[in-house]
Order: sequence, then structure tokens, then C-alpha cells
Amino acid sequence: MSEVFFRSAEEIGPENTQIDQIVDLFPKISPVMKGDIVAIKIHPGELGNTTYVRPVIVKTVVDLVREAGGIPFITDTTVLYSGKRFNAADLLYTAATNGFTHGSMGAPIICADGLQGDDFVSVDIGGDVLSEISVASAIAKADSMIMISHFKGHPGSGFGGAVKNLGMGCLDKAGKTAVHEVGKPDIDHDRCVGCKKCIKTCPWNALSIENGKASVNKDLCRGELSCLGSCNYQAIVPPFDAPLRMQERLGEAAMGPVKLLSGKIGYINWIFDLTPGCDCFNFSAPAFVGDVGITASKDPVAIDKASLDLVNEKMKHENRGRINNVWGIDPMIHLEYARKIGAGSTNYKLIRR
Repeated sequence: MSEVFFRSAEEIGPENTQIDQIVDLFPKISPVMKGDIVAIKIHPGELGNTTYVRPVIVKTVVDLVREAGGIPFITDTTVLYSGKRFNAADLLYTAATNGFTHGSMGAPIICADGLQGDDFVSVDIGGDVLSEISVASAIAKADSMIMISHFKGHPGSGFGGAVKNLGMGCLDKAGKTAVHEVGKPDIDHDRCVGCKKCIKTCPWNALSIENGKASVNKDLCRGELSCLGSCNYQAIVPPFDAPLRMQERLGEAAMGPVKLLSGKIGYINWIFDLTPGCDCFNFSAPAFVGDVGITASKDPVAIDKASLDLVNEKMKHENRGRINNVWGIDPMIHLEYARKIGAGSTNYKLIRR
């Protein structure tokens, strides 16, 4: 049974700030040894998003890593969809715009998968659906890692936390494609009006217009489905089982960085600003439930399961149902696949003080 440490949002005050809580939790989960080059994995938010983990939280972790004798760097990876994190230059620009700079945090920011998202280390994971996965090289080659995840909703996995940050956020573009490729859509020609809006959304040139209707080149498509939100006519139709199959791969892919950095990762879930959408959205919708607090653990599956239970407890208290209702998706699927492959345990002991 894995230990998960919890500090409640209700405890926050002038003498017990979020920073104080991080300082309290860090020694309980830190794998940092003197001389370690330490990746601090974050998500800086897409340009236009405003509810990502705040830079001051990251700076606190940077300072704690240095105090432990580590050499910290902040890191994230490029994405598959068009936007302001598709390559390293845009990613670092977006991070700086959102307040994540060397000056604000006291450590350099590195794009873990290189300029174009193709720097990686391949690792055998032996899953039921994925035999191997490619992990961004700067993460794979670090000595240890502290992962700071914003726990919030996600349209593909129900929620995003530590496991998603591992099984998606730590991968290069090829690794992300391996998780997403089960989502390659078809076009409902009866609904399509040939407006070309979806074509402008796809950075892979997988969409085109043929005989006045959109068409998908599935050899080029990566399956990440950002095109879905671009269509006002519901003409882009993903496979009916895409959410299930993507979650299976997501859970297994989490084993990649866990295996490469065996026993050398500490996890922090920041459970504030619980928006329905992920920080990849270029906007922030209102929270679907009140703030919960901060969890920390050495086990990514346990910390997500505990965080999920705490959120559901909060939603029940506020008469808001369960997190499954936000997107109509069971988020336990990817946690179970992560557990099954050996990334962690769903059995945990919650330690509040």
C-alpha cells in the first residue's frame, strides 16, 4: 500500500500557505540525491490559458531541490496539435508569456524532446497494447524528477494528473502519436459543408477537401483530434471506442519514464482551479468544483487515485455528482492500465498530517 500525503485547501491561511504546504510535503516524497540533475516536469499552459500551476509553486520546488543538493531544470514537451507549443521555440515563448522564466523560478527551462519534438529514448515496457514507448530525452537522461501536475478534467481521459503527465507529457511526438493514433477520425459527408476550418487546425496536413467535402489521410493523421473542436457541424467522427483505447495506451505509456527513472520520481498533484478542460486548452472555463488541496507521493497511480477520491468527495459535498459526469468518461481506465503494467498501485494510505 502506497503512502499519499495530503494538505487541504481549507487549511490555507497566512501561516499555512500553498508554499508552506509544498515545503512540508517535499521531504516526504523527494528522490533527490546530492549531485542529481533533476527534471522538474510541469505544464506551463497553452497561450490563453490562465489556470495552470503557478510559477511560484515551481520556484518553491526549485529551491527545495537545490537545498537537497540537486541541479534543477524545468521542462515540458512539444505537442501534436497546432498552437503555441508545437515546437520548442513556441513552447518556451508560451512558458515565458505565462510567467515561467529563469528569472521567476531560478532554474533554466528546457524543452525535453528537442526543437521539433523528435529527441527521445525508446524503452521496452511490455504492455498489452504497447510493447515500447519513446520518452523525451532530457527526461529520460535526468538523474531524478519531481513531477508537478495540475489535477483537472480532461476530455480524453476524464481527468489529467500524474499518470497522464507521465504517459503523455513526458513523451516525444512519436510517443504521443503511439497513444493517440487510435483516435483517427472519419468524415460524415452528410454533415460536412466543406468550410475548410478543420484543415487550418491540422498541423500534419492530414485533412483536405475532395469534391467539396473534407477527407482524412490516415497515413498522415496522428489521431489527437484537435480538429474535432474546429467543426461546427459534427462532421468529424472519431472511432466510438477511441476514449477507451486511448486510455489503455495512456496508462501503459506511463511506465516508460517510471522504468527509466526507477524509484527516482516524486509526484505532487496541485488540486486547485478544477477546470473541465486541460491546460492544453487556450482558455480556462470556470471550475466544476471547489479547490481541494495538494497531494504528494512516490507512487503516480496512488496519488491520482487519492486525488480522484478527494475530488469526488468534494463534488458529493457540493452536490455536483462525480468527476465521471464532467465528460462522461470513466477515468479509472487509465489508472487500472498503469497499475496493471506495474507503474504503481491503486491501494493507498492517505496521510493528512
